[in-house]
Amino acid sequence: MARAARLIFSQKGDKGGARAGVTPWPILVVDDDSQVHDMTRVLLRDYSYEGRDFEVLSAFSAAEAAELLGRRADIPVVLLDVVMETGDAGLQLVRRIRGDIGNRDIRIILRTGQPGEAPERDVVLAYDINDYKSKSELTAQKLFTSIVGGVRAWRDIVTIGRLNRELVELNAQLETKVQERTAELEARTAELGRARDRAEMALERETEARGQLRQFLGMVSHEFRTPLAIIDSAAQMLTMRAERADTGMLPRLKTIREAVGRLIDLITTCLADEQLESGRIVMQEQAFELAPILLAAVDHHRAASPGRLIELEAEMAAPVWGDPGLIALVINNLLANALKYSTEGAVRISATPEHSGASVSVQDSGIGIPADDVPKIFDRFFRASNTQTMPGSGIGLHMVRQIMDLHGGSLSVDSSLGEGSTFTIWLRMPPRGKGAGGSRGKDDIGVDPR
Repeated sequence: MARAARLIFSQKGDKGGARAGVTPWPILVVDDDSQVHDMTRVLLRDYSYEGRDFEVLSAFSAAEAAELLGRRADIPVVLLDVVMETGDAGLQLVRRIRGDIGNRDIRIILRTGQPGEAPERDVVLAYDINDYKSKSELTAQKLFTSIVGGVRAWRDIVTIGRLNRELVELNAQLETKVQERTAELEARTAELGRARDRAEMALERETEARGQLRQFLGMVSHEFRTPLAIIDSAAQMLTMRAERADTGMLPRLKTIREAVGRLIDLITTCLADEQLESGRIVMQEQAFELAPILLAAVDHHRAASPGRLIELEAEMAAPVWGDPGLIALVINNLLANALKYSTEGAVRISATPEHSGASVSVQDSGIGIPADDVPKIFDRFFRASNTQTMPGSGIGLHMVRQIMDLHGGSLSVDSSLGEGSTFTIWLRMPPRGKGAGGSRGKDDIGVDPR
């Protein structure tokens, strides 16, 4: 029997890279939108730098931020919105930080959702800021890159400042060594500046590429779905006629409908993954029942894969909390994978109350996942080494992990090579006082309801 492997992603428990007793890097977020604070925490949750996590400090106005910065000089980076109490509250705060407070060390990254209100060129020339970013372009990786660059620069500036103060107290014998050390630090700062320039150029190219990708996906969504729906409807009508006439066309028509279904599912997955990656999806959380979503997913895949046995066991009577449209995407993706990678045997889906929430498991008896591939199975574009001859994009499970991260739930996989895999998600119960609501379909996030 092949060795079983297990991997769990969750908001709960230990975080990768975290070290007990190590003070995190404090990052100040100044924005009047609470969702910006929450999303920044989500994006930085799994990152660390030099063995230290990131602690997000929140200020919801320029006045609140000024009061906090007046008390703390250990904050290396501030992510600052422009429009808050007033149209230029953020810009006035920059002058107050550099002037009244006298903090020349902190790295200020201007982050605006309305670039037209504060044009980049004018702001960079008129204010002592260190970076200018549009909220729409800040993915997790870009945010991490900008913050690490700011932390490095702040650390070196603080170091240089400390050495300069010590220089006054040193004797003549140490002056040469101090000057050499200062020169080394300046050289490193210059190298960091050049590295940052290269990183900014790479980020600019990536931003342009992502913009082109969004345009392409939007075009695909708009231009392809209508013809695909027409093709599917025509194939469905022809199937009904062929069943009556027994013309022998049924296998070909089945192939056509399966191909159309795969293409629509691929478009749906690509759109959802890109929106999640860019942070453009806003969750519509509510209390909802799992059973209708599970039943709809099973009915869809039974129709798309006639002859395959799909077993459903749902013990859930109480509702769960989350975005029903996004959870429907998760269930459909896991079911599609189970059917794709197991050519025979039943696929089982079950829902069970568990730990103040509910778990949903999708089990197959297919090819399984090699143990060395399990830690990477949720990475974007990664495909297991034993699936290279099968069609696939490598983004479905990455999308599933992103959705579960947004829900504050967990995602795990148990797999034995040659024996099958079981994927399990966990969702929490509704907060106290929240009743069951209606389910939101995939159409509500701009993806196909198949």
